[in-house]
Amino acid sequence: ALGNVISALTDLRNRSHIPYRDSKLTRILEDSLGGNCKTAMIAMVSPALDATSETLSTLKFANRAKSIRNRAFVNEDVDKNSLLRKYERELKRLRKELKHRQQSVVDQRVVLELENQKRRAEADKMAALRALESRSFEFMREK
Repeated sequence: ALGNVISALTDLRNRSHIPYRDSKLTRILEDSLGGNCKTAMIAMVSPALDATSETLSTLKFANRAKSIRNRAFVNEDVDKNSLLRKYERELKRLRKELKHRQQSVVDQRVVLELENQKRRAEADKMAALRALESRSFEFMREK
């Protein structure tokens, strides 16, 4: 059963099921083998001729076991002060984001107001040009 678990953990096809529950040993070693632990395995071998098959089997097992890769990370104790610091960091980040978005909205409002002023100025310019054309046309008629 331990060999099956190690084979599943080292399989390149990323099997979705790891058979930890197949034996008591694999169930006990679940966190050590594929969980959030740093694990050291020691393979005991014997130089005696009558233990050759056991030594070879142990070496094959150790070779498969050394290719298991865990991603261990520090578990953080959740106390009042650490939660408070975490939430303060989150509030600071959210306030900064809100300020940035408000600034963006203000910038957009300023741009829209400037565009409206530009349109009004263009309309005033066109009206002034039309008035000037009509006056010069009247002036030319009078001459």
